[in-house]
Amino acid sequence: MLEALPPGQPPRLLGPYRLLARLGAGGMGEVHLACRTDAPTADPYRMVAVKTVREDLEVDGDFRTRFRREIAAARTVDGPGVARLVDADADAPSPWLATEYVPGPSLAEAVVRSGALPVGTVRALGAALARALAGVHEVKVLHRDLKPANVLLAAAGPKLIDFGIAQAFEATALTSTGLVVGSPGFMSPEHLVGSRAVVPASDVFCLGAVLAFAASGRGPFHDDEMAAVIYRISRAEAELDGVPEELRPVVERCLRLDPDQRPSAAELAGLLGDAPSTFPWPGGVLSLLAEYGEAARSAGEAAASGAGVADLPTLGPVVPYSPTALTDRPVLPSAPVERRRRPWGAVVAGAVAVALVATVGVVLLNRTDGQGGTATGGVAGPPSTGTGTGAPTPETLSQVVLPYGGQGRTNDFGRTGTDRAYRPAGWSPWTAEVEPGTGPCALSPKVLVCAGSGGSAVGLRASDGKRLWTVPGGRGTSPVGPMYPAVVDDTVYLTDADGIHAYGLADGKERGVIPVPDGGWAVKATDLVDGVLYSAYFSAQEDGKGLATAVRLKDRTLLWRTPLDGVPEQPVAGAGTMVVPLGADRSVALDIRTGEVAARSREGCGTVTVHARSGSVLCSGRADRTVVVLDARTLKPRRTLARGVTARPAVRADGLVAVVDDGGTLTTYDLTSGREHWRVPREDRVYLAGDRVLTVNATEVRSYPAAGPASDTDYEDYQPNLPDGFPTPTGLGEPLVAGGAVFLPLPDGLVVSGYLP
Repeated sequence: MLEALPPGQPPRLLGPYRLLARLGAGGMGEVHLACRTDAPTADPYRMVAVKTVREDLEVDGDFRTRFRREIAAARTVDGPGVARLVDADADAPSPWLATEYVPGPSLAEAVVRSGALPVGTVRALGAALARALAGVHEVKVLHRDLKPANVLLAAAGPKLIDFGIAQAFEATALTSTGLVVGSPGFMSPEHLVGSRAVVPASDVFCLGAVLAFAASGRGPFHDDEMAAVIYRISRAEAELDGVPEELRPVVERCLRLDPDQRPSAAELAGLLGDAPSTFPWPGGVLSLLAEYGEAARSAGEAAASGAGVADLPTLGPVVPYSPTALTDRPVLPSAPVERRRRPWGAVVAGAVAVALVATVGVVLLNRTDGQGGTATGGVAGPPSTGTGTGAPTPETLSQVVLPYGGQGRTNDFGRTGTDRAYRPAGWSPWTAEVEPGTGPCALSPKVLVCAGSGGSAVGLRASDGKRLWTVPGGRGTSPVGPMYPAVVDDTVYLTDADGIHAYGLADGKERGVIPVPDGGWAVKATDLVDGVLYSAYFSAQEDGKGLATAVRLKDRTLLWRTPLDGVPEQPVAGAGTMVVPLGADRSVALDIRTGEVAARSREGCGTVTVHARSGSVLCSGRADRTVVVLDARTLKPRRTLARGVTARPAVRADGLVAVVDDGGTLTTYDLTSGREHWRVPREDRVYLAGDRVLTVNATEVRSYPAAGPASDTDYEDYQPNLPDGFPTPTGLGEPLVAGGAVFLPLPDGLVVSGYLP
């Protein structure tokens, strides 16, 4: 995990690197996140993990000799499953080496925080690690300390770290002492005999123990007494009851007492199967990957801006996983500050992977909010110390977040979508079971309200998903299904066939109803802007007639009522107008103050999006599948922006437009000029949050840099972590994004919240 450097000190340099934050320490070494001084970066994949000697220790000639041999061994080790050596200097006043930084949790932390991994993930994990070990063994190097803390999880798969005690087969000068190296609970029987007895099969034994831990959440030699652990390892008496049956035969072969009876690393890789094209991490691990990446970006952005990283929160350590210790949770000091970030939402001053640590083990760091949140972590927003622009920031989310990005239905959640200051207090990833068909939702600072069928709704605590109240269904059901809840102050307003019902936000108690207008009207859709609910109705008595109304919800005042000469579709309020599509061949704009008709258009729009800053309306869902830009006041066409588009586009305040066409391509444009920026193949709904472009399909949320991906793999995914026995989702609902967290209803009866990818 990331730990701030001491405040009030000049930047610390090692060789060509500036240290950004402390990653871990143990034995003689310390590890820091760093970047080159001549190339400051906020990209974790361009950062390194710098290992050096602790400042309080003297360095003698023998140590430098060992350090050179460690560097020499690390230089021979390369491959996709190993954190490669980047640079080193054994002759510096404080010797150091820099390795590839892996922005992800250790396997130990991932299992402690998210639980045991699914069978398919364990197979892929084991196959990847076995291939990495095979490559290490081919160059005559042993790892010697393969344990969950020395396996880092990256988006593309696991990577082995810490070859600090790995020595070349020929390095007998270092093994002649008979020193026992390794970590209790994950050593082989040969480790107990002494270093000269350790062979490649010893690493395979350790890998078997690691896979048992990944599959069950418990080491195979776990015991409360260290003597019992040593005894069980010496006899290879593994406890594998928690390991799924389909994995047990392979793990048992790895854990045989006789090294000659164990498979080689290459054979083990074959037993576990081929590498998947996309690594099958479960949702909990994907959330941790996002957390780690955003914390590293926070440190890099602070350093690049010259602000330093001394004000990042320091996270206290928890007891590392071992067979004789249980994990616990630290309390986060109440001094987080605002950070800007790139992917997966606003800066979480959270954990960063321990990329290379000393022999005695890795200190696992967790995080919770200052009020003692859940084990999965979570922090409140920063105190009101300013954003760096002179504007004060709230400590936590202080506004209501609606689906579709709020005003104008732009599908843009703005800077607040990725700014940790706008996360609900004490939030950490959660899952809540609800009634099937629940959604869409609205997020208040403390309560997430999700509407259901028949006028039903559920209130969930925004921080942890605990159910606070339920409004049962049973009233007249709208023919078009539930509309998103309108939240104003301490009241929730739910629109259904018989009117607008008001409920207490905290307790769900009914507070009255605003009835449907007289005359046989049925509600079609609504839009909430600045406490006013704009509604569109169609006539149940006379074909081809519609009605638009504006009601100030706080005092239940009808502001205006305007007849429409057509059946309305979804109205959208913004830029001083209420734009209402009327069927397939025309649209109308009403003045939101008076309800008077401001403009008419022969442009048929299935959906409209209002961009207030430019005074533009994006007309989509058209018969010719184009996106036409209209003037918001006159509804006259300005330009055609994209073709082959069926889903609602997303548009950012600065005019960045993202669309997905029916051929499955995500393309971004400039609203003013119509110039194309970049495109990738991706068939989904599209949203914007800060400097990320988000797509949502039936199973996952994917995130791209708004400036454009640097490669085909420059994206991050979030897949909901489903409870045991829950069916594969048939789709994902409308996401809400706030403070680097995503709140996502699944129509099958689940609401999940995780880190934004």
